[in-house]
Amino acid sequence: MSADIEALNRDCYCVSLDSAALAAELDNDLGSTDLTALLKERCPHVFSAQPVFVSRRHLDRMSQGITAIESVVASDAYREVVLARAPELARFVHGSRSGVFLGYDFHLRNDRLGLIEINTNAGGAMLNAVLARAQRSCCAATDPLVPTSESIAALEDDIVAMFRKEWRLAGRTAPLRRIAIVDESPQQQYLYPEFLLFKRLFERHGIAAVITDPGSLESSGNGLHYQGLPVDLVYNRLTDFYFDSGSTATLRDA
Repeated sequence: MSADIEALNRDCYCVSLDSAALAAELDNDLGSTDLTALLKERCPHVFSAQPVFVSRRHLDRMSQGITAIESVVASDAYREVVLARAPELARFVHGSRSGVFLGYDFHLRNDRLGLIEINTNAGGAMLNAVLARAQRSCCAATDPLVPTSESIAALEDDIVAMFRKEWRLAGRTAPLRRIAIVDESPQQQYLYPEFLLFKRLFERHGIAAVITDPGSLESSGNGLHYQGLPVDLVYNRLTDFYFDSGSTATLRDA
């Protein structure tokens, strides 16, 4: 199969993205044409018309790299060195939470595979879920690779389950009721369309969601609030990872 995948990357120039289907899926998710228009305006090149195929050999190499990295990160020697020069906030540990969407960003060029970064709040998952619904087989060789409606629904269920797992790992036993999707000036962010997709996803699964700037949150002895409403969990899309700025002081306190 690896040889077949490499042949597809070398020789396949077919278009697998159904643009009309993509627009329909985006409009269906938001209930209007606003999301399609926003994506065209904000990030017109976020979807590729042509696929990149990943072989089992490439996946195995990625897995080996991730295993090596995580074994080092888990070691006491590594933690001692890193935490010695990190801000105090990095030493705060409560429960065994691992964080949602920790991403290993690999780039594939010809046969060269490179790890670009380890991203603690990787974006793109919901955009990929919508994209998957608009993929069409471009030839017989790609028929087995096109996602099914069942696999896409399972992906979205897994995303929600990941957030609920984080909630449980923090020692919470009550249902997860409200999530705040937080970033600086979220409406101006490149991936704001994805924030809207996440909000709808949470709401479809019975979880209220708000999209907000960190400065709009309030912290008290009763927890975190947004416009008087309790916030159970923050989906942090900020890149101010240590909450050093004044606008993130509430999150730092919480």
